[in-house]
Amino acid sequence: MTAEIPRPPEIKVEHIMTKEVFSITLGMTIREAIKLMTSHRISGAPVVDNARNVVSVMTEGDALKIAASAGLDKTVMKIIERLPKTENLVTAKASDSFADVYKLFLQHSFHRILVVDSSGKLHGIVSRANILMLLVEGPKVVAAGA
Repeated sequence: MTAEIPRPPEIKVEHIMTKEVFSITLGMTIREAIKLMTSHRISGAPVVDNARNVVSVMTEGDALKIAASAGLDKTVMKIIERLPKTENLVTAKASDSFADVYKLFLQHSFHRILVVDSSGKLHGIVSRANILMLLVEGPKVVAAGA
């Protein structure tokens, strides 16, 4: 007997999020952060401290502006004030529902939503692609492990 696969509104974020997240550390240079994004073909990444707590997000747009004004050799720590503050980031919890994060994507022009625990530690990311895949493929994506 197999368990019934939940319908999309009942599916939890933990079942659709990407768990292996490429992240930028405070000690990386701007050059290294850009290389990380371009080599993995991602348009942005969370910035984390040594304990993997989210401190900000850097997008391609941020990187372009920072490279032009500060150069490529400064560390992310030196330019952190130019990135969004932690308290301004919209995040989700692994226990949030698909419907909750779907609404966030509809309300904002986000490309990604970070999944954190109550202390701000990074656990995953939900991208537009994760949402679209579930909409098109349905619950079988969850059964297959997204």
